[in-house]
Amino acid sequence: MRRLVWLAAAFMVGLWSLVAWGVYGLVDFLGSTMARNADVVTAHPGAVEWLSWILGAVRNLGLAAVVFVWGLVALLILAVPAAVSFVTGRAVRPAGPTGWNDGYPRPGYRDVTPQGMAAQDVGPAPERELPRIERH
Repeated sequence: MRRLVWLAAAFMVGLWSLVAWGVYGLVDFLGSTMARNADVVTAHPGAVEWLSWILGAVRNLGLAAVVFVWGLVALLILAVPAAVSFVTGRAVRPAGPTGWNDGYPRPGYRDVTPQGMAAQDVGPAPERELPRIERH
């Protein structure tokens, strides 16, 4: 259940990111087009300069607002699975496999602790001659 909620949230954030990216591009395109064509409104050079500057500033504020709203909505989308995970809590798993305490060591394993090695009556490792390395 929790994985499904997180997966749905990731999908929703991806979809929301695409929408926000589209709005960002639209605001950027329209804002820069209006700022470049400020001379259509008036022919006075001073007014064109100020109007272009104001439209550029409004464009930048719009782009910042799109990024801010995108982040806020993405956090709200991710808050839902975080709340679900918090409410459901962690699943309780057993500490070890079933039958762990039935016998030590478990079948198929050997006790390699110092106490276990002493109890198994294991002798020293067999001596073998090391290969000689000669220089030619």
